[in-house]
Amino acid sequence: MIKSLIIYVLAFVVLISCNTNLNRESNYDVSLYLTGFDDSTKFELFHLDRGVIIDSAYLIGEKLEFNGILNEPFIARIHTIDNKYLVLWIEKGETTIDGSYSDFEYSIIKGSPLNSVMTKYRDKQKKLEIERDSIMQIMMRVMNTKPENYKEEFQKMNNEVRIIDKEILRIRVDGLTSEPPSYHTIQELYFLRNDFSKDSLNMLFQKFPDSFRSTKYGEVIQTYIDNKTLSVGDNYLDIEGLNENGEIVKLSELEGKYILLDFWASWCGPCRQENPNLVRTYKDYNYKGFEIFSFSTDNNIESWRKAVKKDSLNWTNVIDKNGSYSKMSALYGVRAIPASFLINPRGVIIAINLRGKALTEKLDSEFNSHGL
Repeated sequence: MIKSLIIYVLAFVVLISCNTNLNRESNYDVSLYLTGFDDSTKFELFHLDRGVIIDSAYLIGEKLEFNGILNEPFIARIHTIDNKYLVLWIEKGETTIDGSYSDFEYSIIKGSPLNSVMTKYRDKQKKLEIERDSIMQIMMRVMNTKPENYKEEFQKMNNEVRIIDKEILRIRVDGLTSEPPSYHTIQELYFLRNDFSKDSLNMLFQKFPDSFRSTKYGEVIQTYIDNKTLSVGDNYLDIEGLNENGEIVKLSELEGKYILLDFWASWCGPCRQENPNLVRTYKDYNYKGFEIFSFSTDNNIESWRKAVKKDSLNWTNVIDKNGSYSKMSALYGVRAIPASFLINPRGVIIAINLRGKALTEKLDSEFNSHGL
């Protein structure tokens, strides 16, 4: 009797242990069957939220495989060096991908509930996305050649892009509102958070169970709902980040000066193009009482550090460990970068998104009017 009881208890402990491990981490296996690629083509698995390559594999006999351990589903990109790529969710279990070189971006993904939903609406947008890309390429050529009717033709194509974007948004909203709650739909709500009024956003958000509302996507959405949209004339909100030494630095530590709160990232082309202007502006106005607080939304800390050094950003630079899912940038309603807020010594926002000459003219006006 005692021996049977011991065996039962041991079996129960093992069962609990196994269940606990399954809840903590799960195996994933992604098998790709691809045509049209050269044998031995290298593919990399890129973790989009972390901004790092987490695995690589070579195509052998039209097949390759990625597998590993995950704690929760994550969005990823599988790509080659010649920029053929496929965006997908990595989740527990076996996922099968059938694709070709000519249409790799729209490969068929099976065995994955999250990808079933994602590809359903991805494919609905396919024709629109191809049409949009075609128009954008023509717009670039038109801008480069600059014919006499450049502005008129450009505006016409720009209107066509807006119509396409509106239809793409309609499809995405339809998916968000008609599909059951999942990591994919909460991420879609995160991406579309600024396309809804706060009341509508809150109504959609409340349809998700707590398990999704407490994710990194949900926490940012909640921050948007809880805070007003900042405008010129509002007092700034204090935020904080980690500097290059891993120390917490607050925006309020610069209080009493003119501060440019600048949201950027190393991968953001327009941000990097603006950095030389900021370097010159900082050099010309710092001695008068001008400071810059650069807040990076990078997911990859090393990429951020390299960009800070390369661009000679010799002022306060911080980053959030949550990267693009930072609640700090959500407090300012940042939807796209670059984004900036000019704050006066009294802590009032006096301008938003000033760049280049517009920023220096505003600083000249402020310093001259105050005799500084």
